[in-house]
Amino acid sequence: MRPAEEIENNLKNMSLKASAELRKKILDDALKAHQQSKTQPAFDKPNIWRIIMNSKTSKLAAAAVIAIVAFATWRISETNNHISSIELLQKIQATEGKLYAGDKIVHIVNEITVYKSQYNPKTQEMIQKMNDQKMSADELDKMNRELISSWLVSWLPMCSLQPSGEMRITEIRLAKDANEAHTITDSAWYDPKTRKFVRTMETGDKVIFANSYDGEFVNITETAADGMVQLKSEAIGSTFKAPENPAEFLGITAGVRQCMNDKCFSQPVQDVTKGTLADGTAVVIYKVGFPNPWGDLNTYYLFKINQADEIIAEIEYIYAGSTQMLIRRVLNEQVDKAEYSWNLAELNSKELANEAPSGVTVASDVAIPNVSIRHMVDTAKFETYIFATDPNWTKGRMIIDIVDTLNPAERMFVAIYQPKDNDTRLTLIIQSETHNKYMGALFKQHEAQGAKVNWKEYANGCKVFRHAESEAFWTELSFKNCQVEPSKDRTGLIVEMPSGTYCLIAVNGAVTDEEIAEMVNSLIPAKDYQVK
Repeated sequence: MRPAEEIENNLKNMSLKASAELRKKILDDALKAHQQSKTQPAFDKPNIWRIIMNSKTSKLAAAAVIAIVAFATWRISETNNHISSIELLQKIQATEGKLYAGDKIVHIVNEITVYKSQYNPKTQEMIQKMNDQKMSADELDKMNRELISSWLVSWLPMCSLQPSGEMRITEIRLAKDANEAHTITDSAWYDPKTRKFVRTMETGDKVIFANSYDGEFVNITETAADGMVQLKSEAIGSTFKAPENPAEFLGITAGVRQCMNDKCFSQPVQDVTKGTLADGTAVVIYKVGFPNPWGDLNTYYLFKINQADEIIAEIEYIYAGSTQMLIRRVLNEQVDKAEYSWNLAELNSKELANEAPSGVTVASDVAIPNVSIRHMVDTAKFETYIFATDPNWTKGRMIIDIVDTLNPAERMFVAIYQPKDNDTRLTLIIQSETHNKYMGALFKQHEAQGAKVNWKEYANGCKVFRHAESEAFWTELSFKNCQVEPSKDRTGLIVEMPSGTYCLIAVNGAVTDEEIAEMVNSLIPAKDYQVK
């Protein structure tokens, strides 16, 4: 058995009721196996990125397709010789759930510190420069590295409960012009008997976020465009069911785990070590992340697990080599009464943030799954496209609305077409305004350097660009991000629309020239789509 498999099996077999001796043995075995795995060669596989970057004629094409799937480039699960981060977080949430048990109301306080980023490139200005100025190959390569690295956005995913009982992904974000670190007090009260809860986030004397369930209503704050924070209450739906494990939405890792469930976060565990916290607590530290396309691992999470009770104590998020966020548990107690009513009645205009915040904000709906075509048309600030007729090997479509990380005021849309039972060809359409500008600039630079872009034009006016080596690279990223094993004969297309916008189409399998023609010719403006 390979060392990495030993680690996985150890984690799978760990019991919450294991003895201290067994826990220590498992941990020691995991550490030993992980260290052994680092000394053994990975499976024989060519480094696609280095092949691409060493090819002068394909450098721009590689950067273009990287950008299209940039939201995925730091969330890829490379499982060779590494344990699963999903499995790790399942274990963390299972043990963290023990904190919410008891006869009284559970009160837990976490402290979240968001630091000013030491790496803050002006990405929109760089893209504009690529449009306006002719650049040398070296200049363009340097700028592409800056742009791709900037997609490693500094955000903390967290969960809020909706009236439907489903989770909504929100984020804590530090303003790009913030000059200092900000500390947020994240407080939660939970009643194990009724499953009612209150969660508040405060900075200074202002509440910047609150969410609660009072038995009949879900109450949540929302931040308007002008920075005003308002409380909204909505009756629960008929199918509402509060999560059985409150750690799934109140715990330290709730947002990260939910992102994994929504297929927008999946990173491997790179290292397992022992260490101590500032207060002397002995911890096991899991380093979760993966190298960027140039082989540098400078953006990652550190999950720090208390060795005594196996409950997570801290999460540290390293961004571009420096600490961006630190989350630590500072209080865990049982009380007779929560500080707030379950319906958050105590929140008033004086306590809520009532002006545009200058430092840290809470943004809602970072990722919205299963939106309609009409939602995409109404939300997008560019011409979006969709298949008039779904590919005949698929059986259903889901569209995900995701924040555009380079320009948070914009959105990115990913249409996912599930394959039929007798097929494996998952199909994706990815499109966003930032990528439209970026790819347009890259192809413009490519042609300015005298390289011909080989487009194939189709009957509906769409043009397709393909490049075998780079295609293999970005389609692998796309499907791994969807937690799907990439097929060796997968297909990827960069499509320029008649409107001048771009989209990426990825198919997890081989398609014939006729099937490609049918797909591309089926692309129509989403506003013209007719529901059958």
